[in-house]
Amino acid sequence: MSTDPTRLLVLGATRQEQPATGYAIMRELTGWGVQDWASVNPGSIYGALRTLDKEGLVVQDTENAPPVGRGHRNSTKYRLTPEGEAAFTGSLRDALWEVDPYQPAPFMAALCFLVQLRRTEVLAAVEERIRRLESQLRRFEFDEEQTQADSATKPPHSVEFVQLAAARLAGELTFTRSLHERVTDGAYAFADTGL
Repeated sequence: MSTDPTRLLVLGATRQEQPATGYAIMRELTGWGVQDWASVNPGSIYGALRTLDKEGLVVQDTENAPPVGRGHRNSTKYRLTPEGEAAFTGSLRDALWEVDPYQPAPFMAALCFLVQLRRTEVLAAVEERIRRLESQLRRFEFDEEQTQADSATKPPHSVEFVQLAAARLAGELTFTRSLHERVTDGAYAFADTGL
């Protein structure tokens, strides 16, 4: 099952901004442009926060809540609970390690919080991702052959879907190899290095 990118993004932005209002989370995420590739809009953010609150992954921060009354808005602030921290880390790891040829958004969400993990884990995950992408591309070669062989039962243009998925994966493979080089060369300050 693919990681829900909106859930990962809201958990991560809450963690980064805490105590955070829904508005602050939305401002942060839209500042990164995630609305262009993930289902992130005000409704989805507030809905995710309500769900995370019900699940015990976030808690309302009453200590830092502004007073309600004349001239003050009721701006609920949220913090991650210890269970929320674990859910964030688990979702981040899942999104980094899994390869879904038809859904790039989980990996893109993982890239937003990559430095929250240890450099060694990121390198291991990226190396595994490269292997899985190469394997999936080989599979698409056979899928394309089979689709063309099945032309009597499938429309001849159905091969275009396989070719599009393969082209997208080939681009992701090129990117992932260059990401591996950057991380290997010391780019970014990771959780374990501070560098």
